Amino acid sequence: MAQADIEKKMEVSKEKLFEVVTRYEDYPQFVDGCKKVEVQRKGPGKARVTYHVSLIKDISYTLDHEEDLETGSIKWSLVESDFLKKNTGSWKIGASGEMESDVRYEIDIEFGIPVPGLILRKLVKGSLPAMIKNFEKRARS
Repeated sequence: MAQADIEKKMEVSKEKLFEVVTRYEDYPQFVDGCKKVEVQRKGPGKARVTYHVSLIKDISYTLDHEEDLETGSIKWSLVESDFLKKNTGSWKIGASGEMESDVRYEIDIEFGIPVPGLILRKLVKGSLPAMIKNFEKRARS
């Protein structure tokens, strides 16, 4: 199991960052390892998204997302996967100025097979912070 909780102040508006995070179909353009994304909108503030990524190996998984711009909350939970047993998490984006946001990203992943601690630590301490920076960079462009 891998858990991460990242807090960061970003020089981007809450609305712009929220827009970037909820445009799942754009992830292959700027999220490392993300190869393809299929989005099904299930109504206002809801999306079912299937991701095809290269993580430890090529995997796919489907998440249900709940989005609320007013509170700056995006939550997800695992629907199905060929490799993951659990994938839950959230973005919490709060405005701390006109062009500044306080961001909290949380994730809890459990793999369907044993994964060495070294790989889990690399994922949590290296890949996730880099991914968060890519979201900020995308929102600022």
